[in-house]
Amino acid sequence: MKFRIRFVNQVVGVFLIVALGFLLAILISIGSNQRWFARNYRYYTVLPSASGVSTGMAITFKGFQVGRVTDVRLTDDSEVHVHFFLQDTFIDRVWENSVIQRVTNPLGIGGGLVFHQGAEPSDPIEEESLIPSIHSPIGRDLVRRNLVRIPDQEDTISQIIEQLGPILANVEEVSESLVVVIEGIAATFDGSGEGPIQDLLNQTNRLLVEAESLIVNAALISDNVAAMTTEFRDPTGIVPRLIDPSGSIATFLDDEDALFLQVEAILLGLNQSIAEVQEFAEFINATSPQLMTILEEGREALGAGQDVMEGLRNNPLLRGGIPARREQPTTVRSFRDDGF
Repeated sequence: MKFRIRFVNQVVGVFLIVALGFLLAILISIGSNQRWFARNYRYYTVLPSASGVSTGMAITFKGFQVGRVTDVRLTDDSEVHVHFFLQDTFIDRVWENSVIQRVTNPLGIGGGLVFHQGAEPSDPIEEESLIPSIHSPIGRDLVRRNLVRIPDQEDTISQIIEQLGPILANVEEVSESLVVVIEGIAATFDGSGEGPIQDLLNQTNRLLVEAESLIVNAALISDNVAAMTTEFRDPTGIVPRLIDPSGSIATFLDDEDALFLQVEAILLGLNQSIAEVQEFAEFINATSPQLMTILEEGREALGAGQDVMEGLRNNPLLRGGIPARREQPTTVRSFRDDGF
């Protein structure tokens, strides 16, 4: 029997549309997080050198990333043009007289491109235009006329020096701990220490003493083995005399099979005994039902006898007990009664 669902095509279509909607929503969410649909405003600056600048380097403003370097190229005039973009969420802060600063550190810590905002609010700088470097003549002139907002920057070296105090304190604590550990190790090796390491060393010493005694025993055993080997090698020793064709073992075995015949007779006797035991076991197995019947009848007879005795004990005629048997005189005389 075939079952049909009404509007099956419509149901499948609805599910397909819902799945496509979910997929589109996921793609839009990913794209929004990756800024696929956001607009980036492109600018460039001129630096004296491309040292420390690379494609993909972040551009920061007060610690926040607001853009990224897209290209670094050397022009025909031997100028280094650094092309970058600024995010659309930050474009309203790109005022006139803004500059770009390349921050470097001789220790290799920090660094990058930093955006400094113009001092006076204005419309955003036109896209694809130049934002001068703070070290260029235009940038130095803007700084000199206080047309750029440059925040007070903390010296990285000063920060490192400030952090040296806690680091040195930690190093001192570690050094003190190392001194304690070294003293404990020295006391352990001297035998005056306490703890599991000292116990382990004491056990190791005992094991070494036991190993020394075992080595002594092994040396004695090896001496005995060497003596036995010497006996084997000695043509006049006891072992060659025993295994010699004219020795004791050969004489004992060379008896015209008398010993073999005796052993064979013993084995035959054992076989016969085993056969008789087997026959007896078979007889017991065959007569076991009869034995069980006899035992059962005996048990029943004992039970009946016990009942008879109980009845006699309860008989009022026998309350006084069974009278003693009287000896009746006889008229027959035996010849053995006459005196000699």
